[in-house]
Amino acid sequence: MERNTDTPGTGTDGPTASPATGGAAELAGTASLETGGRLRDSFLSGWRFTRHLLEMIVAMMLGMGLLGLALAVMGEPPGYASLFVRYGLMGAFMAAPMVGWMRFRNHSWRDCGEMTAAMVVPMLAPVALVQLGVAVPGLSEGSLMMLSHAAMIAGMVALMLYRFDRYAHADHERRAHEGRRTS
Repeated sequence: MERNTDTPGTGTDGPTASPATGGAAELAGTASLETGGRLRDSFLSGWRFTRHLLEMIVAMMLGMGLLGLALAVMGEPPGYASLFVRYGLMGAFMAAPMVGWMRFRNHSWRDCGEMTAAMVVPMLAPVALVQLGVAVPGLSEGSLMMLSHAAMIAGMVALMLYRFDRYAHADHERRAHEGRRTS
């Protein structure tokens, strides 16, 4: 025999949501679970993004240390007085360990090239202005080191924001882990 389900709040399996609430109680429970999941995912994405940036900065600092050591041991190379040579060499020494770490983290060569360009091009822009003698308030050879590094980090952050999915999600880490497991 079939059970009558005309009574609000009951059904064949017992109490259900009242038609007056439209199932809001059930939806509220689901929404809070979804919101918690989104918050966790947002936090993890933000952490991965920040961690990637910090890892790149540490790698770049190691490169700067190696450049300082090389200059101390071998002396300045020919043409080092030129700002383009000095900052170009610094950019190369900073980019090499950064690219190495990105490859270790299983980023593509394209990602590495984009990150290097995003780092070096903004760094060389103020260098070019000073080298060419363009008068810009606050920009001098003395302020160039700080401004070029700020431009470098800003360029990297801009690229990372543009390619947020690549730098905030763990897809490349998962691929790296799977690659190590199968090899």
